[in-house]
Amino acid sequence: MLAALAPALAAYGDPGASHPHEAEVDSACATCFERLGTATGDSWTQCVIDDLLARQERAKAAGSDAYFPIAPHDLQPLAPKAGASRAGADSLNHLLRNYTCDVADGGSQPLRSLTWEWQPPDPCEGVDGNDGGYGYTAGYLPAGNDLPGLGAGGTFTEEEAQTLCRNSPKCRGFTYSAPTRDQTAKHNVLFKSSGDGASEGAGWHAFRKKYTVCDPEMPMPPPPALRVRVDVLREEPPVYVVHDFLSEWECAFMMNTTIPHMSRSVVFSGSKGATSSYRQSYTVNMLPDYSDEDFVVTRISRRKFAFAREVAGYDELVEGPGQEPINAVYYKDYGDQYRAHCDGECHGGPYSKGRRIATSLSYCEVADTGGYTIFTRSGLKVVPKARQMLFFGYKLKNSRRMDNGLTEHTGCPIREGRKWIATQWYREGMTAERGWEKMQH
Repeated sequence: MLAALAPALAAYGDPGASHPHEAEVDSACATCFERLGTATGDSWTQCVIDDLLARQERAKAAGSDAYFPIAPHDLQPLAPKAGASRAGADSLNHLLRNYTCDVADGGSQPLRSLTWEWQPPDPCEGVDGNDGGYGYTAGYLPAGNDLPGLGAGGTFTEEEAQTLCRNSPKCRGFTYSAPTRDQTAKHNVLFKSSGDGASEGAGWHAFRKKYTVCDPEMPMPPPPALRVRVDVLREEPPVYVVHDFLSEWECAFMMNTTIPHMSRSVVFSGSKGATSSYRQSYTVNMLPDYSDEDFVVTRISRRKFAFAREVAGYDELVEGPGQEPINAVYYKDYGDQYRAHCDGECHGGPYSKGRRIATSLSYCEVADTGGYTIFTRSGLKVVPKARQMLFFGYKLKNSRRMDNGLTEHTGCPIREGRKWIATQWYREGMTAERGWEKMQH
């Protein structure tokens, strides 16, 4: 990802540094905001460009070179017109982003709205009640929450460990390390008072007590259907805002299980990750357990993929092993942000199977001021509310090509409060054997 950011870095250097003509651009932005009452959309962007072009011509006529260098631009996506100089183009995009990030104008309004209904899977469908009551994840349960007295430091088979944990009211799961999963061998087992927050880790195996114990003698009613409003901000490439996508309890669960285990977010160049001023936040992955339909992270993953298929039209997307985990991201400090970037290929190239094609962001906590999500080259601005989901795709539905820049986006700086989101990236054709890790580069 660092490689993808290189042109922008070259254009305006340190993103924390001021631009020599920042005040002039801010003045043009403010003029157009006062005139139009908004700091988003094509009309506002065109107004700013026209204002800066007029200032440039006046400066040249006066024999001065004290002006922001700007060329005429096309919109959707924002880019200099063919044959025009790119001088100032990336800087303009950066400065427009900075201005609108600090304007509370309500964001972009929907083109239309629709209702989505979805029936969650029955957690007991196909379960005979004798599955042991555990969900398995190829990964580990995080440090902490240990029950050192349980088992007194002995070694156990999986079945023995399950029996010990099942008979202890405090035990919610266990984990062990072994090159491959061996159900008959004895292992040094770590018993846990929490089975949540499993993380990916080669050579580790995690078991979590299921929340629902299925009893064929006492069948449970199916879970209630979800019925929500969907606002369409753009048809192609699609941008949707889904209201009430998460429940308050789901948000509380995810935040409580992830925040204690987060570390600084990184950006990648090849296979190496590093912290950067471009991405200031904290993060950890959440792994769905597809053997337990009542597990919170599994429910949310199913729901996210169902929306991508049924509403967004990406009908080849299938959740399950091989897809990327849900990435929890926490912006907690003043100025925490993610500068303009694309989650997948956004230069109009051909689509190839296995690459990312869409993203969804589910907001559990939103900032009091700032923290908006802005599509920096297409004038869309999302002012999120708690429990909403933002979905956007970058594989064009009517061709075999990728977006040409409309899905470049940014997470605006936090000014007051905090923001916590659950991010899902989507890929087609993923399986346990041919998973996202083999396709990420």
